[in-house]
Amino acid sequence: MTRSAEFDAFGPWVDQVQNASEVPGLYRDYPVDFTASRLVLKVPRNISRRDALPTMDLYDHLIIVAPAALTVLSRTGSSFTDCSLGYADIVAITDTVDLVDGRLSILTRAGDTLAVPYNGSSQEVITRLIDVLGELTRAAPRSAAAMILPATDAPPALDLLDLGKHDVGLVTSYFDLLRHHFGASLLAAHGRAGLIPRGGLLTRAVHTLYPMTLHGAVLCRTETELHILGRKAWLVRGNAPDLSRSHSTIPLGAIDRVTVAPHPKYLAAVVVTVRLGEATFDIVLPAGSAAERALGAHPAA
Repeated sequence: MTRSAEFDAFGPWVDQVQNASEVPGLYRDYPVDFTASRLVLKVPRNISRRDALPTMDLYDHLIIVAPAALTVLSRTGSSFTDCSLGYADIVAITDTVDLVDGRLSILTRAGDTLAVPYNGSSQEVITRLIDVLGELTRAAPRSAAAMILPATDAPPALDLLDLGKHDVGLVTSYFDLLRHHFGASLLAAHGRAGLIPRGGLLTRAVHTLYPMTLHGAVLCRTETELHILGRKAWLVRGNAPDLSRSHSTIPLGAIDRVTVAPHPKYLAAVVVTVRLGEATFDIVLPAGSAAERALGAHPAA
């Protein structure tokens, strides 16, 4: 089997593509304007180095951040599909990492989600990608004025142990956000809490042994974006520690309205729905919490 530079360089990391010679063979015929594009990345297959062969197509995605649109080429067998999104069509970007399992999800105004799994060792590269996408989505023209979040009575503060020892990771993520986004301000924060189901005695007894946890969250804002820091899932059964983290970014100009409704299965919890065109972004929060108030949610009609 003939070795290649692509095979020799293959690993779990997301790499920047600088020129045509570094484009994976599968995508070599796709025209990429390296002069105009802000960033081009190749995302490897989720296989170990020892299982890779020189004859394989080793990259699942090629991400092209061009001036007019984001294009993602995705491997399907021995071919690939392409998906292009105008920056005004991007209404939310969520980056989730659970140990080494990363996932970048891009929500569109039509309600579609473009998901790119990646190895968590490439977090720095993905953060750079999100920064560039954020810059381009903020600059994209939108039909409505940016949503105005209600002012808090007094700017809240957040110290390392304020959310409890199990949610120190959320606070450190908040500190990272402040360092990365100059001028970001805290809207609200809360730690995890156990939930009581709406069902009868049997359902509640089962939850006593295998409880449902509503995970904590930190909400921040900049002049143009809402930032939501949390875990991989809002609700998780059991007592195992959750070390995942999630960071969602929503342009304020993409928000049409925010509504709130009681959670259908659990007491003392609400579902806040951020409506973004045909898309919706759901957030599960403690009922009556500062986070619910910070979003200015109104009861659903």
